[in-house]
Amino acid sequence: MPFGIQPLHIVIIVIVALIIFGPKRLPEVGRWVGRTLNEFRKGTQEMTEALREESVKAAREENLKAAMAAQEQDNTIAKPAPTQSIPVNAKFCINCGAPNPSEALFCNKCGSQFPV
Repeated sequence: MPFGIQPLHIVIIVIVALIIFGPKRLPEVGRWVGRTLNEFRKGTQEMTEALREESVKAAREENLKAAMAAQEQDNTIAKPAPTQSIPVNAKFCINCGAPNPSEALFCNKCGSQFPV
């Protein structure tokens, strides 16, 4: 039995209730107790459903924020610069390392003179 109540205890409670309320009011008291328990059960079900809905809603919002953050991070990642084609016979500057045309006498980037 729940709460450690044994059948003898239930009989004693029923006898005391019968003495206090009488046989005419006892069905009314029983209905009142039944309705009260039913309302309590409905209230707890509604509360648990509301909490469940809120937790699902919060999880959806969190997933949406994470997806948006990931998408934003993908947009902010630097794209590689396009590769430049360097001529095969290019001169490279000794000072800055920039490629220059083979006929150049001075570096296009830093202006230093190429050795002759």
